[in-house]
Amino acid sequence: MELEDRVEQISAIIRELRQTAGDGPRVRQLLDAIFRSVHSFKAAAAANGLADVSRNAHEFENLLHSLRTGKVKLDEDVLLVMDETTAGLLRPSDVSQLSRFNQLNTEESKRSDQLPAEFAELKDEERHRAAEAIREGSNLYVMEAVFEVTDFDRRFRELRQQLEKTSEMISTSAKMDQAKIYFRVLYASSSEKIPISTVFQQTLRAGKSIATALGKEIEFVAQGREIVFEKSIGDAIGEVLLHLVRNAVDHGIESRGTVILDATTDHDQIQIVVTDDGCGIDPANLPQIFQPGFSTATDITELSGRGVGLDVVKTVVQKLGGSVSVTSEPHKGSSFKIIFPNQSSKLTT
Repeated sequence: MELEDRVEQISAIIRELRQTAGDGPRVRQLLDAIFRSVHSFKAAAAANGLADVSRNAHEFENLLHSLRTGKVKLDEDVLLVMDETTAGLLRPSDVSQLSRFNQLNTEESKRSDQLPAEFAELKDEERHRAAEAIREGSNLYVMEAVFEVTDFDRRFRELRQQLEKTSEMISTSAKMDQAKIYFRVLYASSSEKIPISTVFQQTLRAGKSIATALGKEIEFVAQGREIVFEKSIGDAIGEVLLHLVRNAVDHGIESRGTVILDATTDHDQIQIVVTDDGCGIDPANLPQIFQPGFSTATDITELSGRGVGLDVVKTVVQKLGGSVSVTSEPHKGSSFKIIFPNQSSKLTT
């Protein structure tokens, strides 16, 4: 990209920034974009031997850093200086007018210092972003996700895209252990969001407890895409999965086997499948498996026998605007498939 094109790119972002006043998350996103563009411009100028031009860009970076860390407040004066600086980037000139904005704003600094201690390791710009998000009425949430190295890029990109639809990314960090990447994401949202991995983990912990109580050796597997829900939807899905996993452990698997939870998305739909390799369901029972009061258990226990589990599953899934179905083969196992809209924002009544 030519330097002139880079200058036009910076100007275009500043124009959008001027039009976005009042939208805190978008303003911070655009400041990040300008910072990246100016940094790339500086590197390109230096590579072309334009030392004076590179120094201009460096001074511009200083202002942008002050804006991103809350040391300077974005206002019309600052926007005018950004316009003038951008217009003069290609001309070796005095950019000392930028320095007058690089004074610490103590009010903004104190605001960042009021973050909980657990966020002490954030970078300055991340601390400011988090503090501003809280001031604007959002809450901070921490999400931990596990990815296979082989498909990390794709899955993290999908997770980020989902979060950014309704949330503001604050920071990300990762560590690698063997063939897995453990990712920690801090984000801000005015409504609580939870990833399906959290719902799966809660469900599988319950499944393991049930298996232990029944003396069964069962391997639990969670796989599929990272999907983010409103908490109300996540809680509803968690209730559904608990019934299905409990059903698989109690009725499906006789002594040892595997239960798999898998989540995928297809356009505007989310699909969750719970599969076990147990004894299967008698074909004669399949048409009535979701009927109220129906149960294959001969005795009533703390876990089953009252015929309400799968009826609850059907009722909750329908409230989500979805459907549930089952396929099964005797002595090979059963598979329950849940499909519901991807854009559900609340339970229907």
